[in-house]
Amino acid sequence: MAEKIVIGLTGNIATGKSIVMRMLQELGATTIDADKLVHHLMKKGGPVYQAIVEEFGKYVLDEKGQISRPRLGKIVFSQPNAMARLETLTHPSVLKEIKRLVVEVKSPVIVVEAIKLFESGLADECQSVWVVAAPPDMQLQRLVERRRMTPDLAKQRIRAQGSQKEKVMKADVVIDNSGPLVKTWQIVKKHYTDLVNANKAVQAAPEPAPVEETPAANSGGTEDLVLRRAKRDDLGGMAELISTATNGTIEIDISDMMESLFSRAYLVATTGGQIVGMVGWQTENLVAGLQDFYMRDQQLWSNTAEKMLKKVEEEVDSLSCEAALVFVMNQAGGKPIEFLESKGYEQAESSTLIPDWREAAADWQPENSVLLYKKLREQRIMVPM
Repeated sequence: MAEKIVIGLTGNIATGKSIVMRMLQELGATTIDADKLVHHLMKKGGPVYQAIVEEFGKYVLDEKGQISRPRLGKIVFSQPNAMARLETLTHPSVLKEIKRLVVEVKSPVIVVEAIKLFESGLADECQSVWVVAAPPDMQLQRLVERRRMTPDLAKQRIRAQGSQKEKVMKADVVIDNSGPLVKTWQIVKKHYTDLVNANKAVQAAPEPAPVEETPAANSGGTEDLVLRRAKRDDLGGMAELISTATNGTIEIDISDMMESLFSRAYLVATTGGQIVGMVGWQTENLVAGLQDFYMRDQQLWSNTAEKMLKKVEEEVDSLSCEAALVFVMNQAGGKPIEFLESKGYEQAESSTLIPDWREAAADWQPENSVLLYKKLREQRIMVPM
């Protein structure tokens, strides 16, 4: 695609592609999610919208005239050849958009994540192809436990994808993600370093950008308060903060905390080098999902939490998110809910939200948690970004 290292990253459902992609981000690569690009291209007014509606019928549209991914999914995962028909419509547009992005990105190392990396022809555009693999029983367990699919639906989704064995045979690098996440990190780091060192064109590739630090305004006895992105060295402090904030009712080991860090972005607040506040967030299809919002002391909700929420809202606003969903664990008590309600968030059941937001809530909401939401834009965005 360009005079850069382009890594093609793929793997079947629930093998851990997204976590490996976040690890590569941590190492300094710029990432492009081909599967999320498809969602944008399918928006009303997008280049593949009309073709999909003509191919599969108006049944796939929701009440707003947008393509409903759950409805479309029912067709492509259950009818023979339906997935192939959909891919014929989407792959050319995705390939064109990714080529454009690769040219524009200034980073010397770019990762393109795509579940259909080989089928779409994207693999031919990459200097190195990486496949993330995990045993089928582990895929099934992850889909049932983390995405709350029924076993039958999970098996259907696994069967609908290409052979994992065939992908592994075509790979330049295989990432076994069946063990502890710390081991996966070590594997990813080694292969990334070897690849960069072997490519003279990017020998001078920069180190990962330093974690941004923002001194917060002095107030309430937090004169040295700093807000910054979380990093791997913070894992122990983040896990300890969650335990403290929930009076020991939630205990997270370092491996689980690492998985969270590589699954979403985190902002931490520190004073005197100690982590006193944290919040994690992710975005998909113009919806932001916040969780792990904790303060070390109750009084910090009136000051530090407000600064953190403002910073996260500014970031998701820059991504044109239409709504923010926040998930507060029951063990966190009532203070987080009281704070969020004072900032315009409302408690809700996921079933009462509009379809796109409801789908995000269903995917992200942990068990034993309260959902709050806030509309960030008066006008919904109906065109691809």
